[in-house]
Amino acid sequence: MFYCPECGYEFEKAVQVFESHGLTTPPFERVYRCPNCGGESFHEKTDTHCRCCGGKLPKDRKDYCTEACANKGKRLWTMELKRRKEEFSSPLNKIVREVTAYNQLNGTNYSYGQYVALIKPKKGKKKCIAKKRDS
Repeated sequence: MFYCPECGYEFEKAVQVFESHGLTTPPFERVYRCPNCGGESFHEKTDTHCRCCGGKLPKDRKDYCTEACANKGKRLWTMELKRRKEEFSSPLNKIVREVTAYNQLNGTNYSYGQYVALIKPKKGKKKCIAKKRDS
């Protein structure tokens, strides 16, 4: 099990990426990255303490020291996932992701306010394709 301190993600297997550094033929550099954020500063996680209370784990236990801690830890983790889902789906965060994607796609550096005032109104409008009749 691995742990990424940049995003807090825990994962079983790192993503393997080959960096070419401008070369067209091998040898390429093999780099392992976090599957969630792409960071390279993850480390192997060792379970020596309870994930809920922080107490020392007995030899026969993994992650949680007691069933009570396991139930509490799973309940807290479910609440955290719900919080992250709500945060991800909030309208403000959706627009911030939209601004970031627009800036990357077009090579601009619009702020949230500039994007909402200048670009967003133009994106929602559709041009009228009906021909006007002459009177």
